[in-house]
Amino acid sequence: MSKKTLQTLAVLVALAFLSGPAFADNNATSTTTGTGNTSTIDQSGDGQTADVTQNGDNNDSDVDQSVLDNTATVQQFDNDSISTVTQSGNQAGGNTADVFQLSTDTSNIEQSGDGNAATVNQEIANSSDVNQSGDGNTAFVGQIGNPDPVNYANVSTIDQSGNDNDAIVRQDDFNESNINQTGNGNSATVDQIGFVGFDFNGSDVQQSGDDNTADVDQSGDLNVSTVDQSGDLNLASVNQSGTANGSSVEQFGNNNGANVSQSGTLNNSIVRQQTDNSALVDQSGFANSSTILQDGSIGNAPSIGNAANVNQSGEWNVANVSQDDFNTAFVDQSGVGTDVNPNTVDITQFNDGDTASATQLIGAGNSIVIEQEQCCTGPAGADNFADAVQAGDNNTTTIIQLRNSPPVGPPAPQ
Repeated sequence: MSKKTLQTLAVLVALAFLSGPAFADNNATSTTTGTGNTSTIDQSGDGQTADVTQNGDNNDSDVDQSVLDNTATVQQFDNDSISTVTQSGNQAGGNTADVFQLSTDTSNIEQSGDGNAATVNQEIANSSDVNQSGDGNTAFVGQIGNPDPVNYANVSTIDQSGNDNDAIVRQDDFNESNINQTGNGNSATVDQIGFVGFDFNGSDVQQSGDDNTADVDQSGDLNVSTVDQSGDLNLASVNQSGTANGSSVEQFGNNNGANVSQSGTLNNSIVRQQTDNSALVDQSGFANSSTILQDGSIGNAPSIGNAANVNQSGEWNVANVSQDDFNTAFVDQSGVGTDVNPNTVDITQFNDGDTASATQLIGAGNSIVIEQEQCCTGPAGADNFADAVQAGDNNTTTIIQLRNSPPVGPPAPQ
């Protein structure tokens, strides 16, 4: 570190601990170029601003700002960069942090207060952790694009709690993303970019609260996505393309909707929903599997008025749908099934007013099983409807429609 840099650092730290009206509006700037750089800015009091730029090896920057209008911008270029920004602000505007890193990067941003925003751009051996609590938070982590393929080994974790939170993560190569949101009007988007190398993408989004939306788009190899939502008006959409993709969407609460689209080989999708939910799964490839549970298996409560739609193309597909009360299920398998590797459909609907339709139009050895149970709506129950269409050889269709009468009690007294 140069002598000029050391002097600048000493002045910045000294200003941070001075108090009085002369230093109410703090401003700090640190610029270092060279080897083994370190910059620390500590500010406390009204509208602080910190600007740190480092160019050269072994960079390290720590900015700590507290109460009201904090702003921090850190740019670290080559070599072993580490940046930590901690901000706290209330009642006026809020915190903003912007960090750009290149090379062996690590960034941690913690914000608490009104109107917080965090942006992190990284490349190569990246890691980012953003934790926000308060109103109107927004976090964006890029981990930048990959020309050739640079930009690998990315990890991003965003944790938000409070109102109007929004998180967007874009990654490439050895990616992993975890977003956890709690509060009103949350939205999470994870895009793990198209594959120009070998990607083992993974994404986990958990949301709890009102008006949550999660959108995960994965392209490449060995992708995994899990979205867990609890609360009102949640929506999850997962789009995967590539090899050995898997998706699990679990929603609990009112008016949830899930849309899963998979393309490639050995795709797997599991959707669990309850009450006025809608699920659409579209799979193409080989040995696809789809399971939709809309039967009260989560929350141990009735699941009413759900709709399930499964479209599978390719060979050796499996579709399972389980529903409860006034639901509709449609399964269309257009891929080739064989006696050894058949396409199979299993639809189970409990209680009243259900509709099931399954279609298999090509192949041999395919199987459709529809089981419907009718119970307890009026003296004769509410009618269920089942429809099955198959084309090919050695296919089987089984339709079972039952009515469970109320239990017979002891004879009435004479």
